[in-house]
Amino acid sequence: MLSVIIERLGPARYILGLLFLLNIRAFPLAWHVRVLWPYFAFHIQYWLHGLSLIYTSTLARQAATQAWWDSRSPIGKSPFDLVLKYTDWSSPDVCDYNLHLSNSCYAKTLDTVRMKWVLAFVSQVFRVDGVLPVGATSFLFMREIPMLRRFEVRCSVVTWGEKWLYLVAKFVTTSRKVTPRTEETAPVSSPDTPYDSDADLQRKIPDKLSEEPDGAVVHCVSISQVCFKIGRITVPPALVLALSGCSDGNYTRPNPPPGYLAAQKAVAEGQAKDLLKGGWKCVPKSERWWEGSFGEDIEKTRAERLSVMEDIRLGMQRANAY
Repeated sequence: MLSVIIERLGPARYILGLLFLLNIRAFPLAWHVRVLWPYFAFHIQYWLHGLSLIYTSTLARQAATQAWWDSRSPIGKSPFDLVLKYTDWSSPDVCDYNLHLSNSCYAKTLDTVRMKWVLAFVSQVFRVDGVLPVGATSFLFMREIPMLRRFEVRCSVVTWGEKWLYLVAKFVTTSRKVTPRTEETAPVSSPDTPYDSDADLQRKIPDKLSEEPDGAVVHCVSISQVCFKIGRITVPPALVLALSGCSDGNYTRPNPPPGYLAAQKAVAEGQAKDLLKGGWKCVPKSERWWEGSFGEDIEKTRAERLSVMEDIRLGMQRANAY
C-alpha cells in the first residue's frame, strides 16, 4: 500500500523525502530520544555490568560494582574542572526565517547538554534515586549562529550554594580562525552602550564572555539554576559533588579524597540514601566531611561567584512584581 502511494506521487516523492530528512530531528518523540536515551543507555550499561557478575562472589561483585562507579566519577577533580563539550549543528529544522539558529532551540539543545553533564560527572546521584530539576535558565544572546553551521556547547560549574548549583553553558564556534586574546588586547567593557556590528560587540562585551581562551567565538551564554532532589527532599550540591569524588584537585583515582571514601562507606553500609534524604541535617557542622572536601581556594572562588549568581536569581524573582 505504501509503495503504491509513493509511486503515485511521482517526482514529488523526492521533494517530500528531502523535507523528511531535513526535518527528521523535529519529528514527534525526537526530543525525548535525544534527551532521555543517554539516561537509559547509562542504566542499561549498569544492568549489563551487574548481569556479568551474576556468578561471582559477593565480595568480588561489590568490588567490581564500586570500580564501575569509580570509572564514571571525576575522582580528585575540582568542581570547576567538570566541563562537558557537546557538538551539534544548526540544521534547517531548528533555524528561523532569518536562517539562523532559533532562540528557542538554544534551550532545546541545553536539555540534552544538562543530561549529558549529569551523567558524565555526578551520575552517582542516580545510585540513590536522585534527580536534577531545573529552577531557572537565563540566556545572553551575543551573535547569531548561521544555518548549517557546526557549533559546540561547553557546560561547566560556575558555583553552588546550600540549595542551588549554577551551570554555565557557552555556545561557541571554532571553525573560524580567531587569535586568542591576551590581557593586553582585551576589549573594554561598556555594557550601557548599544552595539551596531560585530566589531562594536567585540569592544563592549567583556573578554571572558566574547571569546574562549582557545579562540573560540562565543555566540550565547546561558546560566542554569539547578538542584538535586530525592523525591521532594533537596540535597546540598556540596554533598553530591563529594559523593562523586570532587575535591581540591590534589587527589587521584588510586588516591581518592577523604570525602569520597566517607561517601562510599555510607553507600556500602546502606546509609547514603538516608543521608541525602535529610539525614545530613543531623550531622554536626564539625563532622560534615562534604563541606571540607574542596579546599580554601575553591571555597573562596565559590563564595565570590555565588554572590553574582544570587544577584541574577534575585533579580529574576523581583521581576515577578511586574
